[in-house]
Amino acid sequence: MYKKLAFIVLLGFLLGVLLYLKPFKAPVQAISIIETFLPDADIVGSVSLLELLTESTDLMLFNQIAQRQFLTSEFVLSMAKQYGLDVQSSLYVFANERGDLGSVIPLYTSEKLKSALDRISLENHVTDTIIGQDRVYHLSDFRLHIFHRDNFLFIYYGDFFYEIYNDFIATKNRSIGTMWKGLFANDIYPDENLVLYSECKSLKSIGIDHAFVAHDSDSSGFQLKSYLSINDSIPFFVNDSGQAIKFSDRSKRTIDLHLNSKGFSAATKDLFIQKLSALTSKISFPISDFVEIWDGDFCFEEGGYYMVQEKYIETELDDNFEPTQIEKTRYKNVPRYSLMFTVKEPAEKLIQKLLEKGILTREDDQFRFLFSPQLKLKIDDSRVVFYSTKSPPKAYISHNNSIQWSVNGTELNFKVDSLKNKKVYGSLEIPMRKILESISFL
Repeated sequence: MYKKLAFIVLLGFLLGVLLYLKPFKAPVQAISIIETFLPDADIVGSVSLLELLTESTDLMLFNQIAQRQFLTSEFVLSMAKQYGLDVQSSLYVFANERGDLGSVIPLYTSEKLKSALDRISLENHVTDTIIGQDRVYHLSDFRLHIFHRDNFLFIYYGDFFYEIYNDFIATKNRSIGTMWKGLFANDIYPDENLVLYSECKSLKSIGIDHAFVAHDSDSSGFQLKSYLSINDSIPFFVNDSGQAIKFSDRSKRTIDLHLNSKGFSAATKDLFIQKLSALTSKISFPISDFVEIWDGDFCFEEGGYYMVQEKYIETELDDNFEPTQIEKTRYKNVPRYSLMFTVKEPAEKLIQKLLEKGILTREDDQFRFLFSPQLKLKIDDSRVVFYSTKSPPKAYISHNNSIQWSVNGTELNFKVDSLKNKKVYGSLEIPMRKILESISFL
């Protein structure tokens, strides 16, 4: 009887010890070593390369990319294994506004890299230097630095390698950088194969706390969806529709926005004016006067030409060699510009202030914005329209909120899907034609 009682007490004691020590508790996931070597930068991102290539198969087929068989996930995986690259795990990329960028690629093993680095050294002018425990290969012709540890390959392009190395590689205080913490905490696009994150100073200077961009598969173009978190409480919303003007198909830059500005409180209006004033400070645009009368719709168009006929007088010699004036007709191309915004109050005071500041100048019955071509002006009860064409652009009700902008020959199309509660959701399309031109070697 006593032996049974003692045995029960012993079992109870051991059970209490087990419950206290919790030896079967799930272990806390350790931080990956690679993540502590990632340099903080203005833009950071992660790429699931094999999944991204699989997702882009239709895109490559639709655009008839030559040699696309070398861009399949199967081929890339087989090549990566030859050199010990772990492309089945996420690859990491980073970039700075100053122009440098890089990538950190996980490795299965570093032993297979030697043949690849030797081949690069044979075909290019390469110098190698020992820095700490790392042999760094420098391809000066390409501004590249490459080195590896046992579990990752580090590739850097730019002129600040030693700064990056000392700050993030050589340091003994291993931790995950601030930008990377923001990326790894991603709950906006957790399942996408390409995700970029930024909270750089240039974003914060225009009121954006941080931004996410993710790849969205589409066969016709390279689609990116975006999320912006606004760090100021400017609670205006996107209207589903609004007054707009028809744009030319040849226009390179267009803006078609319809915002609900009627819900502005006094504090919100002041903050909105403050932000816009900072953006237009160089020309001292009277933003407060504009916001007071603006009703939320704004359209702008630049690009393309239209042909006009004009008469002129030319002096010629007649049969008797006497000078005579002859009226002739000629045709010329005039740049196409249009600007429209809706108003809830008369706009004459705003126009007069623009004239007084020299932002707008008048020549007979036409106007110029700084260095723009001559523009005609039409004002009615609800709209102000400037235009360079013979007739005012056609008015209609638009159901889009979009910006099309040409940057160095690349046409970017951004659409605002929703804007509320300090969150902006949108999409950005980059034409495949431009991407293919930049990778024409494929």
